[in-house]
Amino acid sequence: MKRFLSLALALTVALTGLDTSQAAPHNTKNRGFVKVASDGKGFTRNGEPYMIRGANYWQGMNLGADDCSGGDRDRLDKEMEQLVKMGINNLRVMASSEGPDDQKQRMRPSLMYAPGEYNEGVFQGLDYLLDAMDRHGLTAVMTLNNYWQWSGGFAQYVAWIDKNQTAYPLPEGDQNWDTFTKYSARFYNDTEIYEEAQAMWKKHIETVITRRNTINGKIYREDPVIMSWQLANEPQEGPDAWFEETSTFIKELAPRHLVSAGIEAKLDQYDFNRAHTPKNIDYTTCHLWVENWEIYDPSNKSSIVDAQTYADDYVHSRAQWAVELGKPIIMEEFGMARDAWIKPDDEVFKYSPDTPTAHKDQYYKGIFDNIVSLAKKRQFSGSNFWAYAGLGRSTDYPNQYGMVWVADPPHEKRGWYSVYNTDTTVKVIEEYNSQLKALEEE
Repeated sequence: MKRFLSLALALTVALTGLDTSQAAPHNTKNRGFVKVASDGKGFTRNGEPYMIRGANYWQGMNLGADDCSGGDRDRLDKEMEQLVKMGINNLRVMASSEGPDDQKQRMRPSLMYAPGEYNEGVFQGLDYLLDAMDRHGLTAVMTLNNYWQWSGGFAQYVAWIDKNQTAYPLPEGDQNWDTFTKYSARFYNDTEIYEEAQAMWKKHIETVITRRNTINGKIYREDPVIMSWQLANEPQEGPDAWFEETSTFIKELAPRHLVSAGIEAKLDQYDFNRAHTPKNIDYTTCHLWVENWEIYDPSNKSSIVDAQTYADDYVHSRAQWAVELGKPIIMEEFGMARDAWIKPDDEVFKYSPDTPTAHKDQYYKGIFDNIVSLAKKRQFSGSNFWAYAGLGRSTDYPNQYGMVWVADPPHEKRGWYSVYNTDTTVKVIEEYNSQLKALEEE
């Protein structure tokens, strides 16, 4: 009997290309596509309210790859279980990364190492991630590009079109950011390369959306595990026409999925509306980075007051902008460093996994309380904290590609914003998610 089953499995793989050896029982309770509620106030799934109890898990595609491609599927499976225990139902992940793989500050190996050329091992990592999420009843926000350098992103497309990799102006510490941001923004601001950049990117978008999952056989655009296709991570002041054109292109390819812009919304209401007004942008987003924006000083104990005051106003103002547009809103990025104020002169202490997270826990709870309060009035639809490192640690030894898969991208110091499975922050997240779950069931 065992020999018969082995022969059947081999025949299935040979005929379909599907690796059914990785398959496992799926959660059959939640199979519907996530939709915007008919009145524009929130989301539904299977006709029931659906709050976003989310996390960022950008590294999931690479963790889902096989060992030879630098992945760790056993770890990913364990972290899926941890996330479900925390009450998480949504993960924001990367569905793009660009080579070449000899570049600094990059996810390695990349998904697309050259225009139209893919690392199948990494692509199968994305397949595995989506299948694992489906097995655990989670949905995905699939990020299709990046303004920043840590996945290659816009700037890599510019370098490819210019045929000049050495011109890529890599930021170092606090230096070169203005030069980099102008270079990256050429992706949609430079009229001389715009058409070529869009054409190259659209080929990638179509390749991903029309892919057949090698684990379960599902075509991505037909898979309800995907909640949303997101244009990019934090596009800065993108042109109106770019949001319109790209969102329409995605919606035509995947009409049953939602589409989102991925902006920070840190500037003003005009910037917010520019990204979110197009009819095929289904919901709004905002990100909040109090240390990066110099609101919070992690070495100053009293600075937490400034951070919380700013966050209170930020959450409420962005919620009001979304109400005026008549679309749901998600706080899809926010984070805080560990308690550097305990040893303000110790750089290592700030990033150590052993450093406490009292400020982070307090800050998270404040944001969560605001979101729950607004959600009760159907003026906010949830959040994705940044970001889940799970079993990874900043002190881990790099893999064969030089990567340490924690929740801090390769251009940042490891441990800065990572949430580990043993952090006290996990309990704060669990309590918040239970409140949102209760609202779903009212």
